[in-house]
Amino acid sequence: MKDIIIKKVKSNMLLYTIALRFQRFCNRFKKSINGKNNIIRNNGILINVKYDIIGNNNVIEIGHGSILSDMQIYIRGNGHKLLIGKNCQYSGGDIWFEDKYCEVKIGDKTTIESAHIAITEPNKCIIIGEDCMLSSAIEFRTGDSHSILDNRTKKRINFAQSIQVGNHVWIGAHSIILKGVCIGNNCIIGTNSIVTKSVPPNSIAAGIPAKILKDNINWVRERIYEN
Repeated sequence: MKDIIIKKVKSNMLLYTIALRFQRFCNRFKKSINGKNNIIRNNGILINVKYDIIGNNNVIEIGHGSILSDMQIYIRGNGHKLLIGKNCQYSGGDIWFEDKYCEVKIGDKTTIESAHIAITEPNKCIIIGEDCMLSSAIEFRTGDSHSILDNRTKKRINFAQSIQVGNHVWIGAHSIILKGVCIGNNCIIGTNSIVTKSVPPNSIAAGIPAKILKDNINWVRERIYEN
């Protein structure tokens, strides 16, 4: 039923405008935002989306035609940015910021069934390109949340690293993308994979840890029945 409603809203500009105004009105009573100079520029539609923000100078921008539903945007700290492009769909899960000056960017026309996107440690980013297709229960993690120390030096050895996903990437359900990974354009990540190393463009990678299974490929969203 929710999918039918979303399709009708997206295909009718009058319904879209009414829904946008209505959800802005409702969000006045649903937001949990504490701090100074936090900016939300929403040009999309939010359905059962919760803000939980404590910090200053954070920016959220949601592009025209994007629909977010059944999810949470959680921010702790200062100077974070969440940039969601035009005509995106994010249908469950959360986007989780900690520390300061982190950025999550999701490109135009990307669809996410559900995901936990967690970004920690200063000046790190998670970039997801345009026209990507993410299935359900996907995880992105720039860090390990806790510190691992070298016994000899007593210094930390597991600092966070940024993640980048190119354009037109298909990620299968229950996959985990870990710190420092770069996935090239037109790739496919198989279901239940744990990606610990970068994947070159036009490749299929799968497994625990994920390995390259095939190269020189591409994909389309449509199901093709003829050879």
